[in-house]
Amino acid sequence: MKIPLSKAHIPKQVYENIHQVLTSGKLSGDGEFCHTVEKKFSQILSIKHALLTSSCTHALEMAMLLLEAKEGDEVILPSFTFTSTANAILVAGLKPVFCEIDPLTMNMDMRDVEAKVTNKTKAIIPVHYAGVACEMEKLNDICANKNIMIVEDAAHAIGAKWRGKHLGTLGDMAALSFHETKNVICGEGGALLTNNDYLADKALIIREKGTNRSQFLRGQVDKYTWIDKGSSYILAEPLAAILDAELNIMHELNKKRETVYQYYMQELKPLADKEILKLPYIPADCESNYHLFHIIMRNESDKHSLIAHLRNKNIGATFHYIPLHSAPAGLKLGFKVGDLPLTEEYSQRLLRLPLYPDLSQSEIQFIIEEIYNWSKLQ
Repeated sequence: MKIPLSKAHIPKQVYENIHQVLTSGKLSGDGEFCHTVEKKFSQILSIKHALLTSSCTHALEMAMLLLEAKEGDEVILPSFTFTSTANAILVAGLKPVFCEIDPLTMNMDMRDVEAKVTNKTKAIIPVHYAGVACEMEKLNDICANKNIMIVEDAAHAIGAKWRGKHLGTLGDMAALSFHETKNVICGEGGALLTNNDYLADKALIIREKGTNRSQFLRGQVDKYTWIDKGSSYILAEPLAAILDAELNIMHELNKKRETVYQYYMQELKPLADKEILKLPYIPADCESNYHLFHIIMRNESDKHSLIAHLRNKNIGATFHYIPLHSAPAGLKLGFKVGDLPLTEEYSQRLLRLPLYPDLSQSEIQFIIEEIYNWSKLQ
């Protein structure tokens, strides 16, 4: 038995959609499937504009370019995130400012965020870790009347909610991911979300290499030309076709993830009661999409020991992010080890277990049994 950390679920409709695209001869972006999927996202999420991109990284880059910031402007983000969040800031010529995490959720600590706001702060990027919302009420209070934009990194968060509202619709802009490890996938892909017409219009130009080609394809202008800076950020039509099929069963996929998640919670509770590990926490005002399941071990040694034990049994357990401020690129920017002690400690203790829709009952039980077998050796 070999159990990976993540495994994409491919519905039958994907094959039908791909056949339709290939026979149509229209393979580049901004085609029928792209338009269909963007409309579906707008309806499902109750968001005015959903623009498909070739990755979540590119959606974040577009968002940072849309800030129209000047050199020296700052963007606050958690250090406990993927490199794309910080790279997007650097690509736009802005300065990343890393903040501490809340160990309960692994989301950004709003007290530290507030302490790091300056008159140079242009935006704050809340990363909704594991599909659990950041403390958005506090973040809104921090940004109120300060002309600070909120750009949600909702890479983990498709289908998750905060106080009944979809994550990705709570700020000025947001970025989604459809990487093959996410809840809804197309291999590589993303989306930029916004309710702001001005930002959406400008994003269409950036997405199409700085041209107004999108307006041309929609019959809004009789020719297109170079308008402003931009890049090639648009999603190819075959990938949109995959995404269309996935999006149709998003709720079903998330419910299957919830079943796996809740089984882990139930079966691992005795070990949590013995303080051998800590289970994840979902605040009362959050509805998770159960993107991933993580546990916090007592120390780094226990984490490495359990990962080694599980991998020896062909179970794809792993660690997660290395804090960006202490990574080589972070050190080059002037940050140092010790700047964010909680982030450093909890990243060293966090362990991820396999979670995907088609994980079977017998496979989950095998994982649980091996965790208990490991605990008996401690």
